[in-house]
Amino acid sequence: MELETIGENAGKVWRTLNEMRGEISIQELSRKINLSAEDVALAVGWLARENNIFIQRHNYLLYVSHDAF
Repeated sequence: MELETIGENAGKVWRTLNEMRGEISIQELSRKINLSAEDVALAVGWLARENNIFIQRHNYLLYVSHDAF
């Protein structure tokens, strides 16, 4: 996958989290924005590297949230 595509997907994830103002699992987020879980995970990694989101684990699932939440 190209870096440009990962960056575009990171933008989709960011906008969705910004609109939600809450936490969501990777799986739920994947369904919500119509991307594979792998593509969402790459986008989340991109955003995490930039310190733009929070990642938490609850019962074997990863949840992400906007940094303003």
